[in-house]
Amino acid sequence: MLQGGTVFDGARAGRATVVIDGDRVKQVVFDEDIEVAGGEVVDVSGKTVLPGLIDLHVHSLSVAGPYAYFDGDLHLEDHTKAMLRSGVTSYLDLGSSQHVIFEQRARARAGEILAPQLFAAGPLLTATGGHPCTQGSPPGDFCLFIDSPADVAGAFEALLPGAPDVIKIVLESGGSRPLPRLSPASVASIAQAAGAAGVSVIAHATSAADIEVALDAGVTRFAHIPDQERLSPELARRMAAAGAVVVPTLAVTDGLYRAAHDAVAELDDPALGDDVPADVIAALRDPSLLAEIRTARYKELVTAWRAHAAANLLTCYRAGVTIAAGSDAGNPAVFHGLALRREVALLVAAGMTPVDALAAATRTAADVLGRPDLGRIEEGALADVLVVDGDPLADVGALERVSRVYKSGVLLDRDALALPRGVSLATQPRTGAGAGETCLGAPECGEALSCSADQRCAATCDRSSACGPGSACLYDGGSPTGGSCVAGDGCDLFAQDCENGAACVFIGNGATSCWYAGAGSGGQPCDALFTCAPGSVCDEASATCKDLCDPRGERAAACPGGEKCVDRSAIAGLAVGVCE
Repeated sequence: MLQGGTVFDGARAGRATVVIDGDRVKQVVFDEDIEVAGGEVVDVSGKTVLPGLIDLHVHSLSVAGPYAYFDGDLHLEDHTKAMLRSGVTSYLDLGSSQHVIFEQRARARAGEILAPQLFAAGPLLTATGGHPCTQGSPPGDFCLFIDSPADVAGAFEALLPGAPDVIKIVLESGGSRPLPRLSPASVASIAQAAGAAGVSVIAHATSAADIEVALDAGVTRFAHIPDQERLSPELARRMAAAGAVVVPTLAVTDGLYRAAHDAVAELDDPALGDDVPADVIAALRDPSLLAEIRTARYKELVTAWRAHAAANLLTCYRAGVTIAAGSDAGNPAVFHGLALRREVALLVAAGMTPVDALAAATRTAADVLGRPDLGRIEEGALADVLVVDGDPLADVGALERVSRVYKSGVLLDRDALALPRGVSLATQPRTGAGAGETCLGAPECGEALSCSADQRCAATCDRSSACGPGSACLYDGGSPTGGSCVAGDGCDLFAQDCENGAACVFIGNGATSCWYAGAGSGGQPCDALFTCAPGSVCDEASATCKDLCDPRGERAAACPGGEKCVDRSAIAGLAVGVCE
């Protein structure tokens, strides 16, 4: 029984007593003079009791470091802990590798791990070369490509077996540079297929044109507020009339703005390390990793984006568009858990009332998920409860002063969940997984197997000769077993036959694989992820891109400019060289 404080039930606030029985709210009495008998009494005087927060836009597997930063560790458990510690008790993942995020969801729902309620979209539907898979699509399941309505059936065949809670489409004109986009006909076909499957569609949209394409197709849920220009009141009224829901994600442009201007003040707070991996904090302090977003041009762009987003939020809010809260955690300086509290504060700063901003992160968000048992404190609701010091309706900063978090009626030990403690969230640890099975950590795989970088159990190795032909030993710094045998996909180094602009690269032991493509070639610098344009390979020792060549002189043109074809067959396990 939580007694003596203010209760915000998801819609209104007042002095009240909350009774929790098992995993449910049993009773809420909005009258401080009424005595409620029975059970343990917790005095919450000077505090506010509110529903656990709901974040409707999270990327569980993405770290919040600079875009140029690459972290090979999964960090899924770290991000989960940070959300729980912040009082985020439910969230919607809007873009992660489907075999990983659907596995996490299954384990959370089975009670095998301590985690928020998890809803997931899985892979994104986008145009070939479109956002976010602009540099190709290596083997995996992050993007599904739709270039015409004819592609929709195949994409749904790949997607629906995972039982996505929503389907996310990407309408992204590119912002600073043009990108391929889903056609209106494709969007309409996706909406029709999703309706037949009984799954709602949410659209990533960054411009007024994106909103209009979605509305024309009957899509009324939006994963961002447009930030490329100002929305007209007329379009906002059309959105409201259509029953549109917008998840603004103001925290994204705010995080980029602050990172670009060296104004991520929380980096100076030692307590940040309780919720954010140390390597990510260090990366956000590294000027070399931030150089791309600290140019004068980028600062100008992100300043405009942030202003447009806040203004468009207010335009939509005044027009009666439903606003629900999401952070887009996993983007630069958009920290899991912590960012949703900032998002609520940004909603208030943009002009929403504190009541509506808090409802956006509780009751309204739950309604978007179709879960009337979440996001409210009322009889029969799931007892996901947050207690904070102070009154967030008077000072939204009170959300940062977390006192207690209850997950399904159980009080969490927030101190134990701090990252330096290293406590596992697994309540039923997995072991003995076989080759090819999804793993969320190295200990889950069976004997002589390790959890590879793509989160599948594979043979442990310390050299390529330990793997079968066409399978290379790839080192994973995040795995205590060191390396794992990863099978190639047989792409052709000289034909460069990968789809979606991906580059075919050799990985050793006769294996080739489609991988992200960079921009450099012929002695130009490698990209941040050590990638080069198709037909080139990154020499990590010099960080330069070297063109591929055929040492036999059969399948590729001679090296230009007097360069020679240096044979790399011994390393690659097949006939290939590089121009030097």
